[in-house]
Amino acid sequence: MDPEQPQSPPSSSPEPEAPYPDSVAIPDTPERSDRRLAIGLALGALLVVTAAILWTTRSPGPPSAPVALEATATICTDPCENIDATVSLRWTPPETGAAANGYRLVRDGAPLDPVIHRSTLSFVDENVTIGQEYDYQVIALSSEGDSPPSAAIPVTVPTPPDDEAHLNGVYEVELTVRRARSIGAAFGIEDPRRGKNADDRWSFRSACGPDEGGCPSAWAGLDGDIVPAGSGWEGTVDGVPARCGRGDKAPAPIDLDLTTTEVEVVDTDWTVTGFEGSVSVSFRCPGFPRAAATLDVIGSLP
Repeated sequence: MDPEQPQSPPSSSPEPEAPYPDSVAIPDTPERSDRRLAIGLALGALLVVTAAILWTTRSPGPPSAPVALEATATICTDPCENIDATVSLRWTPPETGAAANGYRLVRDGAPLDPVIHRSTLSFVDENVTIGQEYDYQVIALSSEGDSPPSAAIPVTVPTPPDDEAHLNGVYEVELTVRRARSIGAAFGIEDPRRGKNADDRWSFRSACGPDEGGCPSAWAGLDGDIVPAGSGWEGTVDGVPARCGRGDKAPAPIDLDLTTTEVEVVDTDWTVTGFEGSVSVSFRCPGFPRAAATLDVIGSLP
């Protein structure tokens, strides 16, 4: 009989470990759902308020350029008794950017004073000259900076009608004898005969200022006015008395009939710069036939 083998103690299997749950299931309840919804709504409202604050407090930047700038030039109404040259301007506020707190007008690249209030969208420029062209722009001013200038608008100030021009200045005059009778000299021409000519200088002074329409003019050194007559000038002035011998003198009135041929702006004054027509002188010394001479004239400002 085999000796007894030592008996191994009965093996015992280890008890399985209790599982450790990864999560704990918590039952949902209406109260928890309501709380989650309230939190979500609160967070959403906070985001909306934050976005609104950022939107309203952000810098809008400088305004865009004003738009729809218009310019209209005027000088007078018919009849043009008073010449009042102006340019009237209108515009519309900027469409984007910061609100304008004022406007500045620019003429030919130079700013005009004063700054215009934000509620005023028009301006009348009275410092303009007839016949001149100007370019206008407008800039919107703001605390965020100035806008770019609007597109330039050109405007030309019109001129009055030719018959409103002033006969004013020292004119170079060409004289040509048309006819003469019993006269020894006329307007500096000795022994005047048909076709003889000479040059002279005549000085006229307008009786009104540049802001008035056509008005009489005086021939310097002679009494009497020359008055506008349609597109020309007419008048009689007292010429230098004629010498009749033995110390006697006879009145020698001078008649002028001139037609305006050219007009221009001269030192802001609407001025006759060219004319043509005729001038006549006549007198009678006791015991002699009437003496007379008529000359054709062409005058111009140098």
